[in-house]
Amino acid sequence: MRGLLWVALGLAVLWGGWWFVGSRGVQAGAEAFFAEQSARGLEADHAGITVAGFPSRFDLTVTSPHLADPARGLGWSAPFAQVFAMSWKPWHLIAALPGGQVFDSPGGRVTLEGERMMGSLLLSPGPDLALSEAVVEGQSLRLTGATAVTAVGHVVASVRQEGEAAYRLGLKAGDLALSPGFGENDGPGALMSEAYLDARLQLSAPLDRHLGDSRPRPVTLDLTRATLVWGKMRLTASGALAPDADGFAAGEIAVEVRGWRHLPPALAAMGLIGPGFAPALTRGLETMAAEGADPEVLILPLRAKAGRLALGPLPLGAAPRWGD
Repeated sequence: MRGLLWVALGLAVLWGGWWFVGSRGVQAGAEAFFAEQSARGLEADHAGITVAGFPSRFDLTVTSPHLADPARGLGWSAPFAQVFAMSWKPWHLIAALPGGQVFDSPGGRVTLEGERMMGSLLLSPGPDLALSEAVVEGQSLRLTGATAVTAVGHVVASVRQEGEAAYRLGLKAGDLALSPGFGENDGPGALMSEAYLDARLQLSAPLDRHLGDSRPRPVTLDLTRATLVWGKMRLTASGALAPDADGFAAGEIAVEVRGWRHLPPALAAMGLIGPGFAPALTRGLETMAAEGADPEVLILPLRAKAGRLALGPLPLGAAPRWGD
């Protein structure tokens, strides 16, 4: 009996020692991350890093994190960020984020508030710590600032590895409230009740601890299905895109639009066409829809070619550039 007690005490001491060694490694890794970003010319600072959770967890808290790329006009900050991991499974991370997050982009600043804003990150054990799966979710999100979406009822987004540098992308969101301008002039309304995405993305390099040096770029995007329910308008899409020789997206995606008469005012509300062009576009789309089996259903190709993007006969401007 006394022998068993000594064994149990020895194991407890070893486990406690592992936690203290591991917690120091977690804290050092977080501090090294911020130092590496600063060395790359980015803004990366915080007000403090602590690790708690003895003896079964590593609970990392970063107070007032701030990351920004001034050259690209991108940035993120929050009151705090927390990452949790079981001490016996440190490659599975759970993140909790608060309200008051601020995102900067060339289009302006957006502040995010919400409930149950959490994320899960599963890495493959090994020296490269390759991404196996990542999931983020949130409820009752509220956005203010330079954004067309002002609220989201619920959202779940995921990335899952499905081969060497190949990933499956998923998105499911509901009750997306838009700014009031989207509900005017016979548009589809100021509420998107459903947004769904299922796609597969092939990258030039895997998402792992080396991505700062390897800089993975898209090779192909296969859109299995995307759905958007916007008022009485329902859009579904499928197709494929890949970068051309100049780094622009190239390919074709078939877009089916039910309730398509709401499409011209929606494009006008998004600023893609002028309000005066909407009636002429409606007449042209009416002619195209009449050639199909159902005049209320319109099938249009979204084409990206030679650096330009067009939806059927409607030019949308420059195609996305994937080569940067």
